[in-house]
Amino acid sequence: MQFKDIIGAAQPKSFLSGIIAEGKIPHALMLYGREGTAKYALALAMAQMIVCRNAGPDDSCGQCPSCKKAAKFIHPDIHFVFPVIKKEGKKREETTAADFLPEWRAVSGQHPYFSFQDWTSYINAVNSPPNINTRECQEIVKKLGLQTFEADAKVLIIWMPEYLGKEGNRLLKIIEEPTDNTYIMIVAEDLNQILGTILSRTQTVYIPPSTDEEVMQAIQQKCPDLTENQARQKAALADGNLGKALQLEIEKSLNFSKLLFDWIRISYKSKPEDLVKMVDHLAGLGRTQQKDFLQYGLNYLREYLYLLYTGLRGVRLTDEEYNIAKKMQQIIDLQKTEKLVVLFDNSIVHIRRNVNARISFMSDSIAIGQILRSEKVAILKD
Repeated sequence: MQFKDIIGAAQPKSFLSGIIAEGKIPHALMLYGREGTAKYALALAMAQMIVCRNAGPDDSCGQCPSCKKAAKFIHPDIHFVFPVIKKEGKKREETTAADFLPEWRAVSGQHPYFSFQDWTSYINAVNSPPNINTRECQEIVKKLGLQTFEADAKVLIIWMPEYLGKEGNRLLKIIEEPTDNTYIMIVAEDLNQILGTILSRTQTVYIPPSTDEEVMQAIQQKCPDLTENQARQKAALADGNLGKALQLEIEKSLNFSKLLFDWIRISYKSKPEDLVKMVDHLAGLGRTQQKDFLQYGLNYLREYLYLLYTGLRGVRLTDEEYNIAKKMQQIIDLQKTEKLVVLFDNSIVHIRRNVNARISFMSDSIAIGQILRSEKVAILKD
């Protein structure tokens, strides 16, 4: 991973590559930000630049043997620690990240913006929540005490230290007084869940979420056949989360905006045959698409609220969405919109809990109709 490959995060990229070039890397660095930000990607880019044999002023060369090994997550002087579960054939207290390196390389190789849930799903951590155990901490101290194999320095990347627990106190000495030419990079999301004794010994760098334009860039690189409107819809759904943007399963033929407005219109009119047909269609979508559709609706309603409050067009509304929003003002006022926001929010929770989709969407359709008809006005036309 090179800095130039990371989408967005311009300021962190400049700062982090700069401290490497100037030889001012802190021995323990905490890169933190919400799920789906470039924090892990930045840690990988830093590690590669540190071991690179021909690094430039702002990035690794990407061509030397060290860079090629780092890009495949097999450089012997770059170590990874992350939450794991019991490995088959071993006791849990003896299982460490080393036992899951093939899986880690596979997930990291897809893209570096994956979430904790993505990782736990990949290793099938259903009944046993992953963590970083005592044995892992002992292995960390042991690894960092060794001489480097190829590079002039060694790098340890600790991903999701929130799952370290009190065992993290075993790392305090190595974090505070690491061996020569040793750099520890900690990738975190919630600083409130990390031991204060560790936080006080690291330099923290906040990694902001990506902008919609940056997310659109990532989407269009992965799916060049998507229209601009479809890419913008996915970007709005992702809400700055690059990992989510790269995994959203929105079919090219599926137009969420049209589906949303059709649902609202049909729910308002409440003709039984049309209502049943719409509910059957929504229930027939996959669970992921159902959640994405409802999230799109929730995001749209929030933008619509902004329009009602300010009279201004939100930056996330396409021309089509804005034109329909203007028409919606005939029947959906501020109070009704707020009720719809609550309904959509609850509906997302129901789908996540695997509530029967047909029952959930029928109930929501009836509720939408009741909300919109509370004061009868002009009907939203096709």
